[in-house]
Amino acid sequence: MSVEKLTPSGHDAYEAADSCAVLMAGRAVFDSQLGGPPDGRLPRYERELSALLDRYFVSRLSSTGAAGGKVALVATGGYGRGELCPGSDIDILILCRRSIPPQAIDLAQPLFLPLWDAGYALGHGFRTVGDCLKLAAKDHKVLASLLDARFVTGSKAVFAEMMERLEEKVLPRRGKAFADWLDTEHERRLASHGDGALLLEPNLKEGLGGLRDYHLIRWMLMCRFGIGCGLHAALRRVGFSAEDEALLRTNVDFLHDVRCRLHALTGRRSDLLPLDLQPDVARRMGYADGGGLLAVEHFLGELHRCMGSVKALALACREALAMNTSAGLSAEQVMQEATPRTVLSLMKQSAAQPEKALAGWRMRRSLVRLATERAAELAALPDLGPAFADLLSGGNAWDVFGRLDDTGLLSALVPEYGVVRDRVQFDGFHTYPVGLHTLVTLRHLEDSASAGSVAAELWNSLDTSGRVSVMFGALLHDLGKTGSADHSVTGAAVADNLLRRWELGDAQREEIVFLVRNHLLLSRTALRRDLADESVVARCAGTAGSMRRLDLLFLLACADARATGPRAWNSWISGLLEELYRKVRNMLSDSELGTPQAVSDMLSHYDMVRELVGRNGRRLPYTPEQAESWLERVPSRYMLSTEPEDVLRHIALMLRLERDIEDARRRLGEKRGANGVVLLEARDAGDVWELVFAAKDQPGLFSVLTGVLALHGLDVFSADAFVWGGGVVLDVFRVSPPPDPLYARDFWAKVRGSVHFALTGKLSLDFRLEEMRSRSLSPVQKAGGGRTEVTIDNAISDFYSVIDITAPDRPVLLYDIARTMQAMRLDIQFARITTHGMQTSDSFSVRDVFGNKLLEEQQCEEVRQALLHAVA
Repeated sequence: MSVEKLTPSGHDAYEAADSCAVLMAGRAVFDSQLGGPPDGRLPRYERELSALLDRYFVSRLSSTGAAGGKVALVATGGYGRGELCPGSDIDILILCRRSIPPQAIDLAQPLFLPLWDAGYALGHGFRTVGDCLKLAAKDHKVLASLLDARFVTGSKAVFAEMMERLEEKVLPRRGKAFADWLDTEHERRLASHGDGALLLEPNLKEGLGGLRDYHLIRWMLMCRFGIGCGLHAALRRVGFSAEDEALLRTNVDFLHDVRCRLHALTGRRSDLLPLDLQPDVARRMGYADGGGLLAVEHFLGELHRCMGSVKALALACREALAMNTSAGLSAEQVMQEATPRTVLSLMKQSAAQPEKALAGWRMRRSLVRLATERAAELAALPDLGPAFADLLSGGNAWDVFGRLDDTGLLSALVPEYGVVRDRVQFDGFHTYPVGLHTLVTLRHLEDSASAGSVAAELWNSLDTSGRVSVMFGALLHDLGKTGSADHSVTGAAVADNLLRRWELGDAQREEIVFLVRNHLLLSRTALRRDLADESVVARCAGTAGSMRRLDLLFLLACADARATGPRAWNSWISGLLEELYRKVRNMLSDSELGTPQAVSDMLSHYDMVRELVGRNGRRLPYTPEQAESWLERVPSRYMLSTEPEDVLRHIALMLRLERDIEDARRRLGEKRGANGVVLLEARDAGDVWELVFAAKDQPGLFSVLTGVLALHGLDVFSADAFVWGGGVVLDVFRVSPPPDPLYARDFWAKVRGSVHFALTGKLSLDFRLEEMRSRSLSPVQKAGGGRTEVTIDNAISDFYSVIDITAPDRPVLLYDIARTMQAMRLDIQFARITTHGMQTSDSFSVRDVFGNKLLEEQQCEEVRQALLHAVA
């Protein structure tokens, strides 16, 4: 039926406009409430909006004077449940008894067109009772929507007939299949939307613990006890108490409050709560800064606890209905109310039987009350240290500590953990709040046996003491995130006090405190330093001090990075950590730290390259003599940081460059010939692409390369600059993949062409990149904010000054930095680019125009100020 055929009379149009005006006026009053916190004295938004639409439909149907006794208007879905949020669809059904009469078609226009014109999203249809029953018997989604059906106006008899036949004919036959479908839906939601009680950006409706879990509870109970059995009575029959029901209703109301304000902010239906809107939602929910946490952190912590409670009750309901027992009683009938005295025995049980201990709804409720009402007694319990050690070494820490955290018991037992549990880093880099990040780190440590060759070998070789130390290190490693500048140092002091209170042995306590203090050592070094610089490796070796501590640090660093999120862990980062680990381990195995190791490694690399040349002589585009002449021109840092197989490829690239330069000089003359000649070799290295540029050394080359890469939308992760003898340079970049891998060859050809044009004055990078800046800056980036810092360190490396730059990330930032360094006549030897969501931390190893470190204080300050200006 097309809308064009439904032309109302003029009288109907005026009445429709009046009804819609009343609806919109009432809606405006309710919408105005969403700018501030929920007020328990006012009617609930979602129910009032549903009632307002009811009155609209009653008014419109009565004004038509047609078919009112033959059809029923039936609300389904969220409208049927009385849960309309500002952006919700209005699902309405025109229900007929035996067939759809001609008059039913005439109802659609005066009922629906005014709502469409007003911007409402309508889901509507004409169905007979028989149609509804047939569809419900075939499609579980239809059955779910009809379980939520609610009479609005029209013929009550028609509606009653449908619901009676649904209960008598469909539910007895399809109830079991429907219950199985609900289980399948649970798994689908987990896979698609995740666990809302855990994620930084939860889905308020479809995520586990969201409103859909509440809907599932309703549907399950209706299938078991009948459509007419209200939620109150059904919950009692399953074994839930009045307190449980009140908690469920409070949590559902909270979720609706949040969802309504999210819709009001976005102006549309949206269920995913994004990070950038959370501060505004928190303000509208009435949260304020306090207790060392931001308002948004208080809000997100409460939201996670709310969704965790809904998720737990839904699970208890599913299990109780599946086993035909009262909720949570099957494993708990012998248990009295939990007390501080029983907590330690429960923890011991959970170490032995994690799947049974701390399980069940009533156990959860008892522990929640205990953690809330008697937290001080719990924190003062004796023997907590040994109890935690048993749990951490049992192989099930993720499950057990997850339950302790979910009930609030972990925050009560370890108040220092409770202080930071809900702290969030709004940087687009960390996937979880501090508390959940800690638990996920424990899980990744326990999964180390299958995480990779190095981690698996180390984990399996650890004794019990080593596993306890590294697991304690993971549990305590972020306790210093209280807003202090260096959470590692603060956290180490907190951990030391805590472990003394728990009376752990001095040796193990010192080892755990060491891990907390240095848990970022390996990852920061691998991601920000030149691993070919032996002095960098020596500093790590000196800090680690022993093979055992290095092994523990490596395991903790890997687990911590994996738990941070996908931007902190990929095959490239894993490779950097393993490379650093091997180099530090080799250095620790020597009796002395120093250059003999570097000399030995370099000579070994030369020998391996010569051996490869000898074995592959006929397949190489050069002779052994040519290879030897090029090996005499490579810098020592290049040989220390480059695999022998890559050296062979790079020599071939240099020979091509030499031929291309000679050819250009013949065509363009000696002076102009070398300008703009550049070769590019691109190689897929998994999560990143490796780009090798070969060109004549010339001022501004590095900044041109970074500018061209930015112009083509590529993120740079690291850069190495190697000046070979004869005035040629090899720059190695690791960048993000091309936009379309199928046409990678064409893409890289365009990149190379852009470099050539930029070097020969045919492409203005400044102009092009300024256009790009103005187009791509987000509102957050335009507003500024975030920490900006430039430090120059001459102690890290024996050969270079190391410039560390921390700034809010934005397009073209690396080009601006490189261009500023070029203007200051600094020679960039190495760069490592690390972006933490909306913040970047870049490190550059540089020398001045004379090949020296930046030793003059005035020069260092001038460079620092120039770079601060560039990144602003």
